[in-house]
Amino acid sequence: MIGDGPKAKRLRKAAIIAGGTLLMLALVIIAGFFISKSMRLSLSMRQHATQRSAQLQADGSLDASGAAAVTGVRRGVILDVGASVRQWPELSSREALQLLNDPGADDLMTAMYTWANDTVHITEELTEALLRRLLQQMNEDEPDSGQVMFLPRGTNMTELTGMFVSLARDVLAYLRDSRSIALLRLLRDFAGRGAMSMSDVDPDVLQAEVTQLLNVSRLNQWYGSTSKKDTVETQTRPWRTAATTAATTQGPPQLLLGGAAAGRRMLSVSQATQRARADTTARHLLATASIPVIRTDQAVKQLAIPTASDLLTLQDMVCAVQSFSPTGLKGMLMPSAAEMTSAGVDDTADAGKAITCKPHPKVGTFYHGGVTFRPVVIPVVFHCQRFMQGDVLQPPIWNPQEAGQNLIDITNKFYEGTGIQFKLQEVRSDVKKHPYLLLSTLDDWQSCTGNPSQETAGFPCLQETAKFPEVAELAEKHVVNVLIGGSQTPMFCNTTASDAVCTTLYYGYTGSIGPWFTQASATWREGLSEENWIVMTWDFFAPEVANSKRFWDGGAVTLAHELGHYLGVMHTHEGAEPCEGEGLDKADAVPDTPVNRQVEQWAAENNLAASLASWCSDFRNGKQPQPKDLLQYNSCKMDGTTDNVFNLMSYLPNACNMMLSPNQVARLQWAVATFRPKMMAAYAV
Repeated sequence: MIGDGPKAKRLRKAAIIAGGTLLMLALVIIAGFFISKSMRLSLSMRQHATQRSAQLQADGSLDASGAAAVTGVRRGVILDVGASVRQWPELSSREALQLLNDPGADDLMTAMYTWANDTVHITEELTEALLRRLLQQMNEDEPDSGQVMFLPRGTNMTELTGMFVSLARDVLAYLRDSRSIALLRLLRDFAGRGAMSMSDVDPDVLQAEVTQLLNVSRLNQWYGSTSKKDTVETQTRPWRTAATTAATTQGPPQLLLGGAAAGRRMLSVSQATQRARADTTARHLLATASIPVIRTDQAVKQLAIPTASDLLTLQDMVCAVQSFSPTGLKGMLMPSAAEMTSAGVDDTADAGKAITCKPHPKVGTFYHGGVTFRPVVIPVVFHCQRFMQGDVLQPPIWNPQEAGQNLIDITNKFYEGTGIQFKLQEVRSDVKKHPYLLLSTLDDWQSCTGNPSQETAGFPCLQETAKFPEVAELAEKHVVNVLIGGSQTPMFCNTTASDAVCTTLYYGYTGSIGPWFTQASATWREGLSEENWIVMTWDFFAPEVANSKRFWDGGAVTLAHELGHYLGVMHTHEGAEPCEGEGLDKADAVPDTPVNRQVEQWAAENNLAASLASWCSDFRNGKQPQPKDLLQYNSCKMDGTTDNVFNLMSYLPNACNMMLSPNQVARLQWAVATFRPKMMAAYAV
């Protein structure tokens, strides 16, 4: 005890001063440690960036300025980690509100925040309510608002209302892509005030948009135009069948060359080929394998691959996707015998009856000739390429981890039951930490993508991105690298310019041309980074554009479709000629998928695309549409069957992507076990 006398007080004061001094000294030491660590990290990053630049300059990948040497594309290399780099604050933040209230706010920033705000507040339910009011008012002799609007003479208002209301979740994207001003303004005001006011819109502009956009033909055209090619030319290698393996008792399945000369190519194609596929478009869609792969009692040591099942019937397909409807198949009936016969579809004993589904057999795994598939959980890393607009980093990526996780979560739902799942390892969007992500300009960012007009710059640029050591080391560990870049949104793309690269972007592309294709890359090998990557546009990564439930999870649809290509399956319409082949001789080498044309484009050309999207939207909203309405989707006019309008590897409206066929899953398992054994060994569970 020190006591309370004068001496004790002096001692107490001295102790307090000494303690404070020691505390300050400790803080100085700690601060010095972190400053020193930061300086070492800064020096290390600079040295690393310098070494990387020197290395890539030596092999021609970078020029002396530190920009990508690929024709037409320049890549920035940040050497100063103290450089000012910022992005706009998140939409819901106080800082964002202050920026928007600034009279001198940047137009691009205002457009981006408005776009993001619309995604949050313009819901499917609100859109449906506005459409009903708007169309009802146009059907009245004396509208309450005093604003007179007319639809073309002869318009079937009941059909028009029913179609647009059932497609309410797609209407926001439709109006955005159509560059709507007046109708989008009405929708935005209705979301904010709960009332429809036409006083703030130009009546002439509104009338023009009503005439042009509120019609089914235009809607069909839009569904067709939203299909984008994700591959150039492709054809899969078929696996060896029972007839050709009868004399084979050992070794993995042998590959046949296939009958067509067409193969998947990454770079240029002939003008004749371009003309031949002029009507080719593609989307990236998705599915869940709710039908199992191989029955357990068949997964035994057989010479033939135990997967050559019959074509899926309409009933099989509807049963496969029943989990996507909140009400299941309640109230849904199979088409009548007369309806099936009229459509050229084989009649069944269940015609006209309530749909009943057989119990799913137990899921087995692929085994043949010593090749055995083992279930895997594959890691994925997203690499978000960006560019600078002044000192603002573009495009904004506000919640990268959340966006990446949503893509993986939904993709895993689509791959349920396949034995293949994915896990998010990392989302890279920090250009200081990962300088290879930074491209010099908006044009460079748009060009370093999958797009047919930039095959001499876009694809090589993506390959060079994959060569960076930070990316290549992931590929060597058999991580799936997904590169993000490019956009078709009006904030970054002038879609009215016919020569703009951004107007021709593939929504997604798989840069992995392995031996499961008839014309594989001669240098492809498992783990080689520049030949194992996927690219997606920023639009399908950003929740504000397509990566959310609001848009039927279009981002995950794209990712899952491309992962299907990456791991070994192709489009159901694959082939040098439309509608060629059957069974294992089909170009996708999958016998249970009906041969078909590109479904969405074919449906659009026949004014059936909006109806298909409407059927799928109603089904997923629990409204029990009837299967008889799907009989008209037979793009190849094949007797006895219909197109699989729910298949991941077809081109369909986003809402329709709900399944993989049993043989597609078997092929995935076969391709992974045969061509990616190191990946399977590394991530088997």
